[in-house]
Amino acid sequence: MTEPVIGIRTATLSLPGTGEVLSALNLEMRLGGITWLVGESGAGKSTLCNLLAGLSPVDAKVSGVLDLSEIVGARDGRVASEKRDITEAAAPGDGRIGLGAGQGRTDLGTRWGRIGLGTRQGRRAMAKLRRSGVIAWAPQNAMDTFPPAMRLTEWFSRTGLDSPDLAAYGLENSILRRLPHQVSGGQISRISLAAAVAKSPRLLVCDEPTAGLDPEQADAVVGVLNDQASAGSRAVLAVTHDLSGLQRNARPGDRVAVAFNGHIVEDCSVAAFFAGRAANAYVQALAAAAPAAGAHPLPLADGARPKPWVYRDGDELRRLGEESVRTAGQGQPAGRMRTASGSGPKHIDDGGGSE
Repeated sequence: MTEPVIGIRTATLSLPGTGEVLSALNLEMRLGGITWLVGESGAGKSTLCNLLAGLSPVDAKVSGVLDLSEIVGARDGRVASEKRDITEAAAPGDGRIGLGAGQGRTDLGTRWGRIGLGTRQGRRAMAKLRRSGVIAWAPQNAMDTFPPAMRLTEWFSRTGLDSPDLAAYGLENSILRRLPHQVSGGQISRISLAAAVAKSPRLLVCDEPTAGLDPEQADAVVGVLNDQASAGSRAVLAVTHDLSGLQRNARPGDRVAVAFNGHIVEDCSVAAFFAGRAANAYVQALAAAAPAAGAHPLPLADGARPKPWVYRDGDELRRLGEESVRTAGQGQPAGRMRTASGSGPKHIDDGGGSE
């Protein structure tokens, strides 16, 4: 039986003077599970989160399709008021929400809708889905979420949310009596996540929810995300750079999606990622570099090192990533690279046989 998913298909986002930040990106987020989005800085992770939250820059050019049919369809058993929120946000269509400005309404189906996020109407529609709590977003820079001169209790009251119980986040509830600048960055990040969770969203998007936290606090936050996913009727997308925390706390059946240069070059289970069973060399090297895996150094490039050696100019990890993007464009996974004991790098084909 196919698991229900929220899908983003061939999403491309370009910015003036920058070019493509997301390039024909495809990603599925399973309802009842967490998709952990990992990858180096600048890979497009935060841009993807902002896109899903309907918060892309006004001058961005966007195309692609966001498929929310598992959320808006009648079979999901949601209450009538929430279905009305979604229906009012979407033009009549086929249950998909279009990301591009060039998708009109004449070629759509008859049941639910597509929304072009590159259009003014599309931005308004996605904002409505966010305001209604269907999509909730916990940003990376959470301090900007809260008015600086308003106490946090008042902010929760004005937004129509009950003040959350912060014990699950490792915080005292009395902290909400403070102004935003009177709490630390890690504390305000957890309060922002608590506000997002309080909306009981169907899609929860978290941009680095454990950044800046010590292991105990990070583990508590991941526990909250696991509880949210376990509710069964919602999907969670969470960005992280903390592979150690991910390995300690993530459920084996949840997913790891690896971003590189605006592409998703791998989408596999947490268990497969840390077991080194990913389909391409870049992702295998990334998993092997995790501290719990022994922090193995990357294999040397096939050719001679450039002189003078500059880490970001020709390093093996970037070469493997670029190879992954090229082979993904050809519909084939990249081969695997590993270093055997006492020898140089060996190429391992995708069936696992060494050459």
